[in-house]
Amino acid sequence: MGEAGRRRVGSLAVALAILGLLAVTVVTLATAARPAPDRAQELSERLRCPVCKSVSIADSPSEMATAMRQVVAEQVVAGRTDREIVDFFRGRYGDWVLLDPPRRGSTLPLWLVPLAATALGVAVVLARVRRRDAPAVELAESARNRVEDAVARARAAGPGEEDEP
Repeated sequence: MGEAGRRRVGSLAVALAILGLLAVTVVTLATAARPAPDRAQELSERLRCPVCKSVSIADSPSEMATAMRQVVAEQVVAGRTDREIVDFFRGRYGDWVLLDPPRRGSTLPLWLVPLAATALGVAVVLARVRRRDAPAVELAESARNRVEDAVARARAAGPGEEDEP
């Protein structure tokens, strides 16, 4: 490699090092500028609103959800763990209050039914693919003879002529 080639490689290495430092700086600044996740908000997104039933208390405009969000915020400030806060609401409303129900007991079917349905769907698709790849069923000898006779009559009749039964 000549002198010009070494310079080119050196310039390329310096350029790549500068781009790498620039990328690390941008990523560091982007993550530092992002606020820490709000525990009260995250917990509110995990709890179901008793009034709306299909919405988290974080998204619900009901008075009940507002009161529950306030309780969550107070418990976070009081230093309780996420588990303690969730258990507080489970004690009042049962597992129903969780938007993501536990994988045990009466909620186990909620997790198993979609898995079973997916497995059944895969089995049906595989069965159809195998059936499509299966060899064609042989015609009985008499049926094959009738088909051959009909083809022979059609050829003998020529194009455009109707074949009488």
